[in-house]
Amino acid sequence: MKKTATLSTAILILLLLGCAAVPRTTLAEYDAEYPAQEPAIAEAAKPDMRPMIALTFDDGPSEHTDSILDVLKRYGGRATFFVMGYLVETWQDTIIRAVGGGNEIAGHTWSHRALPYLSRRAIIETIQSTSAAIEKAAGIPSPFFFRPPYGMISQRVVDVSADMGYAIVNWTLDTWDWRLRDADLVYDAVMRAAAEGDIILLHDIHRTTAAAMQRVIPSLVAAGFRLVTVSELLQHLYGGLEPGKIYGRRIMAE
Repeated sequence: MKKTATLSTAILILLLLGCAAVPRTTLAEYDAEYPAQEPAIAEAAKPDMRPMIALTFDDGPSEHTDSILDVLKRYGGRATFFVMGYLVETWQDTIIRAVGGGNEIAGHTWSHRALPYLSRRAIIETIQSTSAAIEKAAGIPSPFFFRPPYGMISQRVVDVSADMGYAIVNWTLDTWDWRLRDADLVYDAVMRAAAEGDIILLHDIHRTTAAAMQRVIPSLVAAGFRLVTVSELLQHLYGGLEPGKIYGRRIMAE
């Protein structure tokens, strides 16, 4: 009996000692050391609802195109460059840079001949050769639209475009930069009239136009506009481009 009591007492002492050795952690202390890990939920990207404008530049590329690309990059804008086919190889590096920055390169024919006065075969050749040069230089297909020199069209030009699967893109706002040749006047021409959905005509072959863009682009962005390519704008407005359709000003040859 005495032995049994002694054994029971020893077991009780061991249990008490063992329990005392177990560290005690309160719920508050546990939460502080191991905070609850909520599953990460990615915040949905908000759509950019700023009104869109498409800046377009004709007749290049040229030695002034890079400065325009610089300011577009700086302010997160994109533009469309309607290039001359015969200049593409010479300015291939500029074209590659433009495409790499999210800009768009489209055709303005091979050598700026007025299309209404060309044969059907010549119209096809000048459009196709320019598109082929763009694709070779940029490494991506040329978009299925072009801008005719002087914006001039005829029913034959429209029919050929439709048969080739090309749309015709002119402009809604002419800055007359090719005539003004003054950076301040070009700036005023854009900022005075620019409105949502505009396709703005400019020429990157003029130093004064490139100089104007150093002010125009940040001013448009500050005014709340989103600078996009022609494809982006027309996709937004019409859901895409229709072959043979004229977007912008309709200038019919007499």
